[in-house]
Amino acid sequence: MKAAIYVRVSTDQQAEKGYSIATQLDACRKYAVTLGATSIEEFVDDGYSGEFIDRPALTKLREKLARKEFQTVISYAPDRLSRNTIHLLIISEEIVKAGALRKFASINFEATPEGELMYKFQGIVAEYEKEKIKERTMRGKRGKAAKGLVISNTRPFGYLFDAANSTYKINETEADIVRMIFDFLLTEKMGTARICKELNARGIPSPRAKKAWIVSSVHRILSNTLYKGIIYSMKYRYQKIGLNKKKRTLRPEAEWIPVYVPAIIDEVTWQAAKDQLQANKSLAKRNIKQTYLLNGLVICAVCGRAMIISHSGCQKRISYYACLSQKSISSTYAGHKPCSARQVPTELLEEYVFKYLFELLYKSGDIAAYLEMHAEDQDLQKNKTALAQISKAAQDLQQQKNAVIRWFRQKILSASEIEYQLADISKQLADILELKSAYETKLSVSAANRAVETTAALELLVSAKNFTTEEKRSALRAIVDKVIVKRVDNTRGRGSCPEINVQLTLKGLAH
Repeated sequence: MKAAIYVRVSTDQQAEKGYSIATQLDACRKYAVTLGATSIEEFVDDGYSGEFIDRPALTKLREKLARKEFQTVISYAPDRLSRNTIHLLIISEEIVKAGALRKFASINFEATPEGELMYKFQGIVAEYEKEKIKERTMRGKRGKAAKGLVISNTRPFGYLFDAANSTYKINETEADIVRMIFDFLLTEKMGTARICKELNARGIPSPRAKKAWIVSSVHRILSNTLYKGIIYSMKYRYQKIGLNKKKRTLRPEAEWIPVYVPAIIDEVTWQAAKDQLQANKSLAKRNIKQTYLLNGLVICAVCGRAMIISHSGCQKRISYYACLSQKSISSTYAGHKPCSARQVPTELLEEYVFKYLFELLYKSGDIAAYLEMHAEDQDLQKNKTALAQISKAAQDLQQQKNAVIRWFRQKILSASEIEYQLADISKQLADILELKSAYETKLSVSAANRAVETTAALELLVSAKNFTTEEKRSALRAIVDKVIVKRVDNTRGRGSCPEINVQLTLKGLAH
C-alpha cells in the first residue's frame, strides 16, 4: 500500500505545543507502518498557515491524489490539513474521490455518520483555536504597547533597537541625515524629488543599504511621527487575504496607543514639515493653472500655517490666499478645527508686497545693503560643503566607470554586463554633474554682484510691463523669505474693502 504523509507548521506555531515537523513526521510514520504501508511519500509545508488552502506541498499532494497515486493519506490531526472547515471538507472529498482512506495519527475517526460529525466538529474547533490564538496574540501586543514598550523592531532609519528595554535609541549618524532631510524641506524649500537628488549626489547612504534614495523613502521620513518621538501602536488592522498578502485598514483614532521614544526633531519642526509637504502638493504644477507671485511664501498670522491658493466665483473667478487648515482634507480628517483667519485676495497682497519692496528700494538702498551684508553668511558655507560632497561623489563614480571599463578589457565582464553597468553609472553621473554645476554657479557669483543684480531686477520689474509673472516671481524669491498676513477689516460681501496687516521677512530680516 502506498501512503502519503502530510505535515504542516505555521509561522505562529510557537503559540502551540507538540506540533513540530519532526514530532508530526515521527507519529505519522509509525502510524503508516501499523496500517501496513509499503511505500511512503512525505509532503511538508513548513511555515504555512492552515487558514489558506493554497500551500505548495498540499497542492502537490492534491494533484497526485487526482491521479489516484495513493491508497491512504495520513496527517497528524485534521487542523494540520486545514483550519478552515470548508477547506477541510474539500480536501476530504478529494481523498474519497481518489479511492483513498483518510487517517490521523493522533485521532481515530470511524467512517460512520457519528465519525463524520466528529470530524466536522474537529474542523470547527480548529477554527475556534485559530481565532483564540489571534486574540491572545493581539491582547499581548496591546498590553505591551500600553506599558509604553515597542511591540516589534521595524528597524527605522535613525534608530537602534534596545531589546532589553523594548524601545529605540537614537543612532546619531543616521539621525544627522534625518535632520538634514527636514532642513532641506523647511530651510531650502526643496521638494522630495530634489531632496533625493541631493542625498544621492552627496553619496549619503540610504535606509536601503547600497541602493539609492527614492521619493517614497524621503516622504516616509518627513511624515513619520516616530521622528518627533511618538509611535502609534494599534493604528492599523491587518487581515490575511492570501498566503503572502495582507489587507491593511486604519483603525479609529481612539484605538491608537501612543508609545514614546527619543525624538530626533521637535514637534514644531515636524508640524512645519507636515504643512510644507501639503503646501508643496498644492504648489505642484499639475495643480496650478496660473502662476502667483507669492505662492509658497505666504504664512497665516493667526495660526502660523502656510496659506494656499483658493478660488471663488463662477463667471469671474477671484483668487485668494487661504489658510491651509481650511482647505486641507488631512487636517479635517485628523479632527483639527479650521483656523478663523479670513481669506486674502491674491491681487491685493501681491500688489502690496511689490509696492512695499519698490519703496524700500529707494530708501537708501536697504535691499542692496542687506544682501551685500548677508551674502557671506552660513548659506555660503552650506553651498561650499555641498559642493565638496558632490565633487567627491562624482569622483567616486568616475572611478567606478573606469574600473568597469578595465574589467571589460580584462574580460571579467561581458559586453551586455558592461552596457548595463555603464548606463546606470552615466545616469547617476549626469544628475550629480547637473547639481555640481548649479552649486558652482552659486559660488561663482560674488556677494556684491548678487545684491546689485537682484536690486536691478526689482527696479526693472516694477517699471517694465513686458516682464513675465514668472520672472517677477523669481526676483521676489531672491529676497523674500516669508510674507505673514492677516485680514483685519470687518467688511463682507460685494463691495467690501479688504484691509490687511503684513509682516515681511527678507531672508532673515523682518520689516
